Amino acid sequence: MDKVKNKKLFHLFLKNPGRIGSVAASSPFLAREITKKIDLSSAKCVVELGSGTGTITKKILEKLSPDCLFLCFEIEPDFVKELEKKINDPRVKIICDSAENIDIYLKKYRFEKADYIISGLPLASLPTKTSRSILRNVYAYLATGGQYIQFQYSLSSLRQIKYFFSSVAVSFVFFNFPPAFVYVCVKG
Repeated sequence: MDKVKNKKLFHLFLKNPGRIGSVAASSPFLAREITKKIDLSSAKCVVELGSGTGTITKKILEKLSPDCLFLCFEIEPDFVKELEKKINDPRVKIICDSAENIDIYLKKYRFEKADYIISGLPLASLPTKTSRSILRNVYAYLATGGQYIQFQYSLSSLRQIKYFFSSVAVSFVFFNFPPAFVYVCVKG
């Protein structure tokens, strides 16, 4: 199954590298690194941007409280269909829309801010205007004291992220293809 999934992912990446973040699905090591430093058990609203094939989504779900709303944004229709088949949980709302529209869905589900925003969006491959717009919305719709966790395959977006967040810690996950950097940002 993983070979088939990665082959499909590779073809989608070749078709549109700016829209698909990687040639392979995220590893369990990356999912563990992203979720190990955050306490999701008391969160009321968590947002994931770029849910992809659901590796990180499933790890997040393991740590959420029973009454947490989990908004999963994915712009690629093939991935949305796959997520809808894999995940049957009343806390999860799978949204086939741009991450630029976080506010619309927070309002729809009666939330002003998210406690955590976790992202695998390929910020470095997006047009600068789009990545800035997404980061602006992430900052605007993240609760004070909330955390934004972003993984990337290079440090090229670090400066742009630091423009919005003064507190940024970076870790490296070697056991992922490709190896990834995880940024943990706290909104002051």
